[in-house]
Amino acid sequence: MPPQTQKRRRIGYHGEERDEDNTRHRRQTKRVPESDEEPDPSDNDDEQDVDMGEPAGVDGNSDDQLVKKLVRYALACEYARIPIRRDGIRDKVLGTQARSFRRVFDAAQEQLQKVFGMEMAELPVREKRTLKDKQKAVKRGASQASASSRQYILISFLPQEYRTRPIIGPSRIPSTAEEAAYVAFYTIIISIITLSNGELSDMKLRRYLTRLNASQNLPMDKTDHVLQKLIRQGYLDKIVERVEGDEDAITWCVGPRGKVEVSPHSVAQVVSEVWGDLPDDFDEKLEKSLGVQRTAQARAANQADNQAETEEEEE
Repeated sequence: MPPQTQKRRRIGYHGEERDEDNTRHRRQTKRVPESDEEPDPSDNDDEQDVDMGEPAGVDGNSDDQLVKKLVRYALACEYARIPIRRDGIRDKVLGTQARSFRRVFDAAQEQLQKVFGMEMAELPVREKRTLKDKQKAVKRGASQASASSRQYILISFLPQEYRTRPIIGPSRIPSTAEEAAYVAFYTIIISIITLSNGELSDMKLRRYLTRLNASQNLPMDKTDHVLQKLIRQGYLDKIVERVEGDEDAITWCVGPRGKVEVSPHSVAQVVSEVWGDLPDDFDEKLEKSLGVQRTAQARAANQADNQAETEEEEE
């Protein structure tokens, strides 16, 4: 049957088969008004936007949700003192809308500044200090100055006049006293390392810890455990170089987080507070040791504090 049918259609193409085709065409023509409207050529713009980098289905409301998620993620990371990684933002916040990173990041930065008085600051890249690490960097052709760490932490965005103890106090978790002691400890250690040309041997660090009586003044844990915690959180770097036939050479340096949180200007303020009665050439020596230039406002503030302390002692 099928071969005969095909043969009959070929023979009668200009006759009966033509009528069937016309009938079928008329039926299709009648069905057109019942179907959806013809697609507008402008409807393909969304697909082109997706190909060009705009995520599909992203509108103002979804952007707001992504911004809120990023703000919560940044606050959670800062609470645990872990860096805000760009890969974490893509995986845990953006998901399939990774191409919206810059827009969502800028909006979240604005919300952090206006609402919480903080902002995300990029961490510097860890320095290549050992000879082995430097050789690897040279082979890879990586420039440490131009490289990006792709990691951020939250820092204060408040003006300098509002960065006072009554406004920015220690956290209540685990307790105010313990948090204040922890912040004071790593600030002092970072200040000592910074004033020692950026690195300190393990023997000298232990000597300073003995003078600070750290084993008794640290309420949270043993000194070695606290140092390990500072390494994990990025405040300190411990460089161990293997030496054949001798003990390992251990050097302590300031970590990426420590460089951002405790800047040279913060070190200058700490030294000024600890020093007490400042000599006349104190600012010049401190600027030379830190490699920074203090502002006239900072110098005037130190002089005013010293004068106030002298008047209190005389009274």
